[in-house]
Amino acid sequence: MDRLSEVLSSEEFCVTAVRGLSRQDVLGRLGVTAGEELPEYRIDNGAEHLGMDAWAVRLYEPPGSEWFYLFDVNGHEGASHKALRRLSQGAEAVSVWSLLMSTTHVTQARDGEIVATCSTWLFEPASGPDPDRLNGALERAGFFREDEDESEEGFDDARAALEAVEEEFHWRVEPGAVEGPLPTVIVPVHLG
Repeated sequence: MDRLSEVLSSEEFCVTAVRGLSRQDVLGRLGVTAGEELPEYRIDNGAEHLGMDAWAVRLYEPPGSEWFYLFDVNGHEGASHKALRRLSQGAEAVSVWSLLMSTTHVTQARDGEIVATCSTWLFEPASGPDPDRLNGALERAGFFREDEDESEEGFDDARAALEAVEEEFHWRVEPGAVEGPLPTVIVPVHLG
């Protein structure tokens, strides 16, 4: 097992992980009714096959892991508060997305509620009813430094945020599996 930060581009990605749900539970919460056979796409070719308009996610369930991962094929719908509330009912969900190296968002949801959310664009700690765990992880990764002279030149906030979440929530993946073909579903736009 290794790190997602070695696989995902800093330019644009959205990964959401859910703890405490099976694959069928996750698909059901997304409103997806899928049979056993799902098309598989690599990290670099899903959008060309599925288009840019539909919300599609690649599914990854590492053996023995407590986390189930969803990689948005394009966009960042998986990081929407509506999706995270739905996915986290009776469970926990954490999402990290970066948009063209302009901003990175990290959100943690538990039991259907957003408990912490942070936008690196704002240069402020995470807010929400329970931000301490997320803020601690982000601080250890180099965020929220008061003295700008201490900040590293060329700090990659997308990579740093992803590494912070990986460390704090014990996300571990097989890079080859994440880059390679994964079962992929198109998610209905309206989750209800």
